[in-house]
Amino acid sequence: MIKILFIINPISGGLDKAKIIKAIPKLLDKEKFDIYIKHTKQAGFAAKIANKAVKEDMDIVVAVGGDGTINEIASQLVNTKTALAIVPCGSGNGLARDLKIPLNYKNAIQLINDFELKKIDVGVCNKKHFFSLCGVGFDAKVAYDFNRGKQRKLLGYAWVILKDIFKTKNQYFKIELDEEIITGKFFLITIANSSQWGYNVKVAPKAKLDDGMLAVNFCKKPSLFSIIPFGIKLLSGKIDHSKYVVIKNTTKISLNSKMKFYYHIDGDAKGVAQQIKVEILHKALNVIGK
Repeated sequence: MIKILFIINPISGGLDKAKIIKAIPKLLDKEKFDIYIKHTKQAGFAAKIANKAVKEDMDIVVAVGGDGTINEIASQLVNTKTALAIVPCGSGNGLARDLKIPLNYKNAIQLINDFELKKIDVGVCNKKHFFSLCGVGFDAKVAYDFNRGKQRKLLGYAWVILKDIFKTKNQYFKIELDEEIITGKFFLITIANSSQWGYNVKVAPKAKLDDGMLAVNFCKKPSLFSIIPFGIKLLSGKIDHSKYVVIKNTTKISLNSKMKFYYHIDGDAKGVAQQIKVEILHKALNVIGK
C-alpha cells in the first residue's frame, strides 16, 4: 500500500474543502493507497505536519492549498523519498500549472492514481527553498501589497499591479552570475525555476523545472507609452521578445544594492534586504505531475 497524506489548508482559495475531503476516498484507488488527512491550523503548521510525515516514511504528501501552503510542505520534502502532489486551491497556482496539474480538484486527485513521479529542481534564496521563483523589485512589491490586501483573486492582483507599476522605479543592483557580473538599474529581477508567476503569466517562458538552471529575467521599466504592448507580450508568453527584458541562465546568483529592496519567495513577501544569494538544487524534489 502507498501511504498518502493530504494536508489541507482550510482558508486557501474559494474551494469548499469539505467537498474535497469527501471526494478523496471516492476518487483515489483504495486498493493502492492508504489515505490520511490532516488540516493546518496556522502559518507554519503545514511544514510541521510534512516534516513528521517524512519521518514516518509517508510515500506522498499532498498539498491542498495555494503557493504558500505548497512551499511550506515541499520545503520539508527536499532531498527525501517522499513525493509532493498538489490539489491547487490558491490564487495563481503557478507551480501546479507548470506541472500540468488540473486546476479542477477532482481531476487533480485522480491524477495521483497514476503515481507518475518526476524529479524537479529546487531553488534556494537566502537559505529558504522556492519551487517556482523568487524576485526583487516590482514583482516583490506587488507580492507585498497583494499579500496585505483582502481581494485574493485575479482582479485584486491586477489592481495591485496597476497601482504599483507607476510607483516603482528602476533600482541599481550589482549582480554576480556563474561567469558574469552585471551592474545597472532594473525595474525587477525575477529568478525563475518555473516559467510563471501564476495565472499563466510567464515571466520566463523558456524556464524548465528540471534543467538544473535558473532563468533570470532582468527587466527595465517600460516607458509610459510602452506599458500596454509590454503587457500584451507578458500575457501572451512572449516577454522575452521585449526590448526591456534580457533573460540569462545561471546556476547561482548574488544580488546587492546600496539601498534596501523588497524580495519575495514563491510570491510570499519576505520584507526588505540589501543582498540575496540564490542557487539551484538539481532534481532535489519528487513530484507527481505530467
